[in-house]
Amino acid sequence: MNFELPPTGTEQAPAFLTAAACEEWLTTVPMANAVQAQSKFLQQLHLLHRFTLSPTERFSILEALRGPVCAVQDDAGKKFAGKPLPFAPHEQASLESTLSVWHALAIGYLRCFDALCCGNTGVFSAPLLAAQHAQIMSHPELAGRAAKLAQRTLSVFADWQVDFYRGEQLPDALYWQKLHQIFSAAETLGVATRAVTDHVRHGVAHTSVLAAYAECHLVSAANVYELPARHLGWVVRWARRWGPKISLLKAPPEDIRARAVPLWVDVESDIPASYTPQPSSSGRWLETPELRKSLVARITLLAQGREPAELQLGEDVTQPSGTLMLQRVLQRWCKGGAPRRHERHAANADCNFIAGFEAVHFHLSGNKLFRAPSRSDTELRREREKFETFGDRDSRTETAGDKNHSHVENWHLDDESAGGMRITRPLKEGARIGAGQMVAIKTADSQRFTLGSLRWALREGDNSLAAGIQLFPGEARPVAIRVVEPGADSGPWCQGFLL
Repeated sequence: MNFELPPTGTEQAPAFLTAAACEEWLTTVPMANAVQAQSKFLQQLHLLHRFTLSPTERFSILEALRGPVCAVQDDAGKKFAGKPLPFAPHEQASLESTLSVWHALAIGYLRCFDALCCGNTGVFSAPLLAAQHAQIMSHPELAGRAAKLAQRTLSVFADWQVDFYRGEQLPDALYWQKLHQIFSAAETLGVATRAVTDHVRHGVAHTSVLAAYAECHLVSAANVYELPARHLGWVVRWARRWGPKISLLKAPPEDIRARAVPLWVDVESDIPASYTPQPSSSGRWLETPELRKSLVARITLLAQGREPAELQLGEDVTQPSGTLMLQRVLQRWCKGGAPRRHERHAANADCNFIAGFEAVHFHLSGNKLFRAPSRSDTELRREREKFETFGDRDSRTETAGDKNHSHVENWHLDDESAGGMRITRPLKEGARIGAGQMVAIKTADSQRFTLGSLRWALREGDNSLAAGIQLFPGEARPVAIRVVEPGADSGPWCQGFLL
């Protein structure tokens, strides 16, 4: 991830040099085709970054582009959000294009902010920022421009961050380092809490640099990569809506017993906010008592039967999932995070892994295909005909063939506890996996496979896949099950497990 601003010149111009010309050019973009639209946006953004323009005109052009870009990005994200890892080629291509567009848009706003703060040096130095602070404080119009530039830059970072998570990746250290630098510069200039408008992301409501900065940390603290795409969208929307409720402290609150637990962040670091303060002169506390009030009030009203849409949670929010998600973010945003039930220990060993309900059932059944204990007349007649034609060879061939195509994979165990573990493998060496999937795992010191649920999966670096497993206690036995209701026909037999 590179944030160096490229040199500018006048050799190769973009298709537009004014906001009005940009609006006209946008009518030629095939907005219904995300692939083509992203290609056109990327080409023009790269040309724009390398062309010499006044900061005011550059900002006006970016403002004209931003709304259409966000619409296309949202459409493109549907191609990879919630998909298992590793992505199929077309899903990976869509993710890479989406992240590239956010990066290019961020660089555009960053150049505008840099020109105001540092005179195009690319470095937010303390002396330059101090000199600008004095000038900004005496010119309200300049202060408003600085606040809007910083807010726009951080809002692009926030949207960019969400697509990292939708693509089952985490933002890297350079992302967080630059995010902190932009906010710290706005804080030094005295515009971090200045109200600005952002019709693309907030409609008529006011927002601020601090609100966009807090939004990024709220999304990170919620561990949204563990969530289905639908629930991830809810939490991201709430973080954006309630980011303005966050306040900033340069010293820890004196007494938090009757308050929300604040998040702590080091603005000179390269990591997101956490609940573990460290000795640092650049530490800040993100206060969440107003956010806590909003969350608790909505949870209470939902319990009384109010509809989620009435509480401005979103038309797509349903119950009881809405309450569960609010309780989740309340714990992670205002109560010090989600504590581990069991202590984790570092590990360094190989393990066997099976992904998928049917694959697990097949293996634990001794590599035998599932057959219902009682079958219909049609199924029995079909089996009799196969036996008369092939004898017992058909059954033996199926079982032997499945044995030769084992579902068992080799993974590496990184850490473990009584209730879970973290494992890794090369990205493309095995089946595709995704959150919520049933798995079975066996370590070197275990005699049998243990059932579990895949809590999350993340791509790490270029060629590594990591997964978090929640283990189910007890010995898993494969069984056949069916639903039997009084006064109704019994349901069909299907695979199940007895713990």
